[in-house]
Amino acid sequence: MRAIILAAGEGSRLRPFTADRPKPMVRVANKPIAQYAVEALVAQGVQDITFVVGYQKEKVQSHFHDGRRFGARISYAFQPVLSGTADALLAAPRPAGPFLVLGADNLVDATLVKRVLSAPGEGPALAVHASADPGRYGVVTVEGDRVLAIEEKPAQPRSRWVSTGVYRLTPSDYDRLQALRAKGATGLPDLVEGLLDAGVPVEAVRTDDLWADAVYPWDLLRVQAEVVRRQGVVATPVLPNVEVEAGVMVGEETAIGPWSTLARNTSVGSNVVIGGHCTLENCIVGDDVQIGPYSYLKNTILGAGAIVGPRFTAVSGPCEPRTADGHHRLDDFGSVVGHDARVQASVTLAPGTILGNRVRVALGKTLSGTIEDGANVV
Repeated sequence: MRAIILAAGEGSRLRPFTADRPKPMVRVANKPIAQYAVEALVAQGVQDITFVVGYQKEKVQSHFHDGRRFGARISYAFQPVLSGTADALLAAPRPAGPFLVLGADNLVDATLVKRVLSAPGEGPALAVHASADPGRYGVVTVEGDRVLAIEEKPAQPRSRWVSTGVYRLTPSDYDRLQALRAKGATGLPDLVEGLLDAGVPVEAVRTDDLWADAVYPWDLLRVQAEVVRRQGVVATPVLPNVEVEAGVMVGEETAIGPWSTLARNTSVGSNVVIGGHCTLENCIVGDDVQIGPYSYLKNTILGAGAIVGPRFTAVSGPCEPRTADGHHRLDDFGSVVGHDARVQASVTLAPGTILGNRVRVALGKTLSGTIEDGANVV
């Protein structure tokens, strides 16, 4: 069995974190999102994997290489123009037998992969997951164990079941997608509709296993909490006089000063320095970050290479952060600090503040809103 992982897209709504890497390489719980798919496949004996890459493709290739260190055999195909998941799949060589398709920008686990592999019959199958907000996804109408219809982001969803983007397909399905693409089809939902129109049954694999999607930066915290809940991450002892609660992950070569607290659902990357008397709760801290002493961060994400000075405060609360597609009302969120940002001492960020990559902030500032990449706040 071969798997094709679609990893060509950018994920622009996750900016600033996708300005210099594709969405599949954004880290959650100290792993790139795409790594969860690779590990899930290998755990179920699927070792032959083709990544379809495009935007910032070298970031995917430099992490996974030939797949050997993950127990896989990884090859790469290139999607030159990001024109949809149909073109992405067709960029990969036609498999000789049944194969899996996964989106690299969603977290999945081995149990979900196993369910799709073991779906009845040998024809096409699609994993579907119940969602509290189905209108954000491809909504799947299901009857028993069959897919009846699929509709992308409908205003009035007719079902709570959504597509996970995890498919089992056959070479003839690949051929059918080629024919549909010639008629204007752009996505894999078009393939599902084409199969149904042709009378080909599509198995609905209902799952409540790990499947999580991050659309905006603050979604990364929700996804991380789900990983912790599902995989049972336990506390990591760090140093004497440092309190580390359950559900905390700490990378290698990381130093944490005395009397600091790492509270629930916090991940700290590798080569990080956190000063003494700091508190981090429900945070994501990237690699090579420095946090000055007496800092407080809650519900906050610090991108790789960011440096924040002493007495840095990221306040969490109700807010409406602004992204390229508008404002978003959140009940409780802190801030986003982009890659390689530099923030001097005694800076306070109001809830919903987004500092872009390489932003520079002078001593003692109190900020809110969105600060674009490369800006200097003096």
